[in-house]
Amino acid sequence: MKVAIIVVNYNNAEETVEYIRKIEKYTNIHRILIVDNMSSNLNELDKLKKVQNEKVFVIQSEKNGGYSYGNNFGVRYLEKMGEMYDFIIISNADIEIEESAIQQCLEVLQKDETIAIAAPRMYHDKNQPIRRSSWKMRTFSLDLIHSTRLLEFLFYPKLRKGEYSEQEYAQDVLEVEAISGAFFMVKYPIFKKIGMFDENVFLFYEEDILAQKLQQKGYKICSVNRAKCIHYESQTIDRSISYYHKMKQLYKSKMYYHKTYHHINGGQVLLFKILQFCRNLELILEIPFRKWLQK
Repeated sequence: MKVAIIVVNYNNAEETVEYIRKIEKYTNIHRILIVDNMSSNLNELDKLKKVQNEKVFVIQSEKNGGYSYGNNFGVRYLEKMGEMYDFIIISNADIEIEESAIQQCLEVLQKDETIAIAAPRMYHDKNQPIRRSSWKMRTFSLDLIHSTRLLEFLFYPKLRKGEYSEQEYAQDVLEVEAISGAFFMVKYPIFKKIGMFDENVFLFYEEDILAQKLQQKGYKICSVNRAKCIHYESQTIDRSISYYHKMKQLYKSKMYYHKTYHHINGGQVLLFKILQFCRNLELILEIPFRKWLQK
């Protein structure tokens, strides 16, 4: 069973290099591919190439097309090189994971042909489990509530129903609807069969779209809760894009997801647009307050 891991980098060479040095000795990873997503920082590629060797490849994409594009670019590169793998790991660089946790995910995937993705339970750096390590599919009604802070406050109990409970996470292996894209292992043939990531979204909703495509083909996603992964949640995105533009991108991806995969009607689209306007009004107060908190 051959495994390749793809790590997309954007203006984050130091963290990426540190991560690769930790995992390059893992025997259950046969190829490490770093995809620099056309970083704007000078000498970024040179910094990454410090870890290049027979096992670690460093390449640069043709553009900064976002998370989905960068990972797909990596898979296509491996194909062009004539390298075929049974499993692909998609991973951020702000991750800490043991070789044994990767092995546990691999064993779960091998036991059931209908399981397409397996991922460890994700934890904060303070060793506390992350609530949204995995989640239930984002429905139109749930995303309406997520549209503004006021609606989130008013309907918070309903939002929590879109998450899995600690009782459910107590299972060794929990079948889930969607899982974090920070680290997961996917069966390569299935990943190819569903068309890999949808590159029409630059940021946000990549995991939900992938989950939707897998669900339509009858495949499962599993959280391997006895395996552990620490997510340090790097601030690379926050340094590269303002909070306002991040929220703008969130709404763009949300609209695309629901139009394309849930086929919402014109009235529902209008409702999203009205709520986006309301969210922009909230940001007039929220953004200065966030900046004040960071001082």
